[in-house]
This record gives sequence, C-alpha cells and structure tokens, in this order.
Amino acid sequence: MAQEWFRTHCARFDHGGCGLKVSVKDGRIDKVAPDPDDPFSRGWHCRKGLSAKERLEHPLRLTQPLRRNGPRGSGLWEPISWDQALDQLTQSFSKALRSAGPESLAFAQGAPKGPEFFLLLRLANLLQCPNVAGSQHVCHMPREQMALLTCGFFPVADLHGPSQCVLLWGSNPSATNEEGVLGGHLLACLKQGARLVVVDPLRTALAEKADLWLQIRPGTDDLLAMGFLHVILEEGLYDRAFVDHWTVGFDELRRAVQPYKPDRVAAGCRVDPAQIVSAARLYAQSRPACLQWGNAVEHTPNSADTCRALVHLMAVTGNLEEPGGNVRTEMPRLMPLKDMIALDDFPDRPKKLLNHHHGILPRLISVPSWMVVQSILQQAPYPIRCLYVQGTNPMLSYSEARSVKKALESLDFLAVADQVMTPTAALADVVLPVALPMEYDDIGHYGLPHGFVTARPKVVDPPEGCRSDVWILNEWGKRLGLADRFWDGPEAVLEAILAPSGLSYREFCEKGVLFGPKRFRTYRDKGFKTPSGKVELRSSLLEKWGFRPLPEAEDPAPLPNDFPLLLTSRKPKDFFHSAYRHLDSLRKNHPQPVVWIPHETAAQLGIEEGQDVAIETAHGRIRQRAHLTDALQHPVVSADYGWWFPERTDDPLRGWDAANLNMLTAVDRTDPVMATPQVRAIPCRIVPV
Repeated sequence: MAQEWFRTHCARFDHGGCGLKVSVKDGRIDKVAPDPDDPFSRGWHCRKGLSAKERLEHPLRLTQPLRRNGPRGSGLWEPISWDQALDQLTQSFSKALRSAGPESLAFAQGAPKGPEFFLLLRLANLLQCPNVAGSQHVCHMPREQMALLTCGFFPVADLHGPSQCVLLWGSNPSATNEEGVLGGHLLACLKQGARLVVVDPLRTALAEKADLWLQIRPGTDDLLAMGFLHVILEEGLYDRAFVDHWTVGFDELRRAVQPYKPDRVAAGCRVDPAQIVSAARLYAQSRPACLQWGNAVEHTPNSADTCRALVHLMAVTGNLEEPGGNVRTEMPRLMPLKDMIALDDFPDRPKKLLNHHHGILPRLISVPSWMVVQSILQQAPYPIRCLYVQGTNPMLSYSEARSVKKALESLDFLAVADQVMTPTAALADVVLPVALPMEYDDIGHYGLPHGFVTARPKVVDPPEGCRSDVWILNEWGKRLGLADRFWDGPEAVLEAILAPSGLSYREFCEKGVLFGPKRFRTYRDKGFKTPSGKVELRSSLLEKWGFRPLPEAEDPAPLPNDFPLLLTSRKPKDFFHSAYRHLDSLRKNHPQPVVWIPHETAAQLGIEEGQDVAIETAHGRIRQRAHLTDALQHPVVSADYGWWFPERTDDPLRGWDAANLNMLTAVDRTDPVMATPQVRAIPCRIVPV
C-alpha cells in the first residue's frame, strides 16, 4: 500500500497542540514529523509528540474492557464486552442515584484534552450531580479566576506582537508548553529583540538567556509580585492615563503595597534588592511588555493573591489589551460552553457544590479534587459512593496520595477509562480501554481561553476493543435515560460544536486551525467586563463574597530544624504529569525519578551524584535518585513529580508510592479563595540511602 501523509495536531501529551505530519502505511503509522506549515506551531515540536507511533502500538496498552475478578487492587481481571461494561456502569450509578441521590455520584478528570471534559460536565449536570473533581484549583483557574475578577478576561501573553520585554514568571515554555503558548513563540519574540526577565528558582536555559534572572525562593511569588508593584507605584512608573481612566482602587492598592519595600521582599525571596528594582523598572519602562505566567504560581495556599498581584502588574503598566502586552483573545464561533455542559439544566449547582460547603470562590467549573476525597472518607457533607475517572491518575496527581488510595478503596463502585493499567485503574471495578488521538476525530483547545481550536482528524483505526472518551460518555448518557440530550455518535458531537462557525468537521480539518478575531483595546468602546466596567484593583466581587478585596503577602516562615530544606518540584519535559512512563523512547532520556540537590547541600549531607536518597516531609517519605547541581540555591531541592513504574508488572499497583511526590503533600492548609494546597515550597529533609 502506498504511503499517505496526514496533517493533525498533538493531543494528550501536553497543552501545546503542535502541528504534526503523520505518514500512514498499510493502515499503521509509519512516521511522525513536525509540520513547518502549521499556522499555530510553525514547526515547533517535542519528542513527546513525535513518539505517537509507540504510544498507539505499545504492548502495555489496554485493548478490551476489564472487570475486577478478585479483591480490589489484586490485579485479577476478566475481559468483558462493551455492552457488559456500559451495563455495569449504568446499573451501579443508577442504583446509587435511586438510593442516595445525585450527590452520591462523582466524576473526575485531569487536564482537559478535548471536548470530553465538557461532555463529562454535561452528563453530571443533566444528572443534577455537583461532583466533578478536577485539577483546576492547582492548574490554570487561580490565574483565570483572579483575572476575570480583576479585568474580566484571561490575559494571554501576546508573543506575536511588538513586545519590548517578556516577564517570564514561573514558566519555562522551552521545556514544557503552556496552554496556548509554545516555546517557539517565545524564542521568536526574543529573536525580534524583546528583553527577558525570568523569575524561577531553577537556572533554566531561558534563565541563562535572560537579561535579569531572579532566583526566587519557592513559595514567595506573592511577596515578589507585591515588591514589583511597590517599586512601580513608588517610582511613578505606572501608566497614569490608563490608571486614571480605567481602574478603580488605585489609591488603596498604593497603600496596600507600601509595606513591601525591596529590602523586605529581598530577605523573604532570597533575591538581591537591586535585582528586584531593576527587574520592576525594566518591565514597567518597556512598552509594550508581556507577562507570561506559569502553573508554578498556582501551587501554594497564597495562589489567589499571587495571581491577583500579577494581573495588577499587567494593569498598572498599561499592558492589558495592548499589542505585545497581555491580550484578550476571542474564541471562534463555536457552540457556547454553557450549552455544551448543559449549565442551565442545573440551576442549583452552585449551592450544591462542595465548593460552597468549604466557602471558596463560587465560580469554579469543577470541584477541587481534595474535597471529593475528603467527602468520600468523611461521608460529609454527603456520602459519595460511585466514581468515574477519565484522563487522570489520582493516585499520582492528587495531593495527600495515601488518603486518595484509602478513599478509592472505600467506594462502592469505581470505573476508570485509560490507555494503560495505571495505579488508579488497578483499584477499579471496571476498566475501560480508550482510543487515543489519531484514532478518532477530535477538536483541540475547545473551551480554553486562547482564541483558537485545532483539528485532530483520525488517521488510523483504533484497536478493535478501544473507544474514545466522547463515544463512552455519549453512549453512557443515552443508557442513563438521557438519549434526547446526547447525540447519535461522536461525529455528531463535533458537528454540533462547529455548527456556529458554518464549517463541517471536514472543512475545519482542511483549515487545520480556526482562530477567533484578534482585537485590541476593546475596553475603549465596551469597558471591562467587571461590575464597575473598569479594572478592579480593589475587587468588589471578592469583597461581596467575604474575601479580602486587595492582595496581601506574607514573609516566609523559617524552616524547622527537623526539616531544614525546601522542596519544590518540576514537570519533566519527557512526560505529561504521570503519563507515558511506559514509553521507552521517552523513558531512555529520563529512566528514573531524580531529585536535584545543590552541591552545597549535598556536601553537607554526604550525598554523591547518582546515589539513591530518601526525601522526607512531615507527611511521608519517598525515594529518588540524587542529581547534584549548581542550578539551585541551598536550601532548595527539586524533586520529580508523577512517577510510577509501569514495568513492575509483578506489583498490581506498579510501585505507586515509591517515588510519588504526592506522598509528601497534604491538604491541611489551603488557599481560602481557590482551595489550593501546599504543592511546592514544603519543608523537607534528605537522607542518603
């Protein structure tokens, strides 16, 4: 059979959505290459996306539904048909629905990869079930929600515009792509002459390129952001015209940042005060300048104030909605998200959410995962008895992993849809094998605030026993008595999403990427989408809901004598959260979990390069391999996240706890607005093994 080339976009490997060219021969993928003509990625790629062939054809891949045939977690399974699997799903959830009501059900997903997350929300809302657990409280939502409250939109760094300076804060796009932002976009912006300021505790390749690198102490981003604001406001470096006409609460903000003088901030952040002043000046005096913020700013119990202060930086410097600044993107014309998730069908949802019970921000689309875990364990404020999991591995990705395991083991029914037998799937009653991208038609970036969607057409057939997440949810919804609210099949779902654009799915695929309109300074005609119509430096909504209307920051507490080191973490460039540890082409570059330790720290502890060490916090102990480095500053150490061992087939749970970073985390202290637990900046000690 002749070789045939297809164009598609990366999916599930990370948020990047890079364009790919895929060669198919005899019905199988032959080659995967970057697409230099893709209008979004322009040839940017990483080895994760290029390993798609191995992912689809890996021998550990699940290819038929399985039902537990022994004690939970025993590794004993029997194959069943899809009809049997869907029947058991339907019967188990229907029984709980009848006996204990919709609050007894829960659903869970990690990072959205396509329409499947929003179809999951649709199913839950139509069932009047408020429990959809997600990772949004530690991924994206602190940034998005604090921005919406402040300026009414999510400000995206306009790296395609005439930026004179990029302030890269807790973001490393050249190693791990952000949603809607690729490393290639940043490098092109720098090539055009933009200055670069990097805020990161790790000396990355971008930190080495930077005009200024602030090697911040993990967990003090709020303090540093307030310090930047102090310098800019005290020195009159703000955009007076914008502040006077388009903000409210400026005088209160000026008073709020007064205590955060450079010397105080420098002491807490372990950064030279002169660097703080220079970096704040460079950002403020470069017009336009953009701030590219990363997931790292959302990993401590001060995430809301950190994100608010960073939005304030964009605002007072006049960089909101400016070309080359931080812009408001518009999605192309597609099915509105509220219609896809059937939001109007569940008007009581806000009051029934666990979020309401815990008193956090009332506008989140999902429930922080730790709340669902607590509700399962404590059976309060209502008992959760059935859980459906797709596209996530809670045993590795949820905080306080030991509690997660205990919660999953206590459920009446657990179903997991995944591509391989993960530690979470190993505890399930039913495991569903999913089709993977390139095996079904899909739309990328739907529902995300970056102004575009990507076409992900099918290029090969899936294994006979695999189905896409969208197919599973659509069929399950119909079996639950909701046939009139779902579609004939997955193809109809995609056509419905695209209908407002006037394009069929095939026409969309011919375009490859569909961009929304690009507009700037729209506030001049419409104002900002806030109660005041202006940027609210003092938030009226947060005040109305009982939270502080202005951001604050705390000086970090001294490290205790028994835990004298400060633990942070990073997402390895070869993996996506806990996924793809089974792929040899990726694993060979990163075969074992590694903790980076400064040379000074290692010398004090007698630790050598490549030695196994135990990392201990007040909550647990794990084992990783030491890598000695001068890229970190004592007492900071940086451990790998998301590690388990798919190759340990003799262990049904695949070594889930051996190197699992979330064995070291807890949810005893969380952000009062966003419910973010302490995921980074954790006191720890390291012991040679």
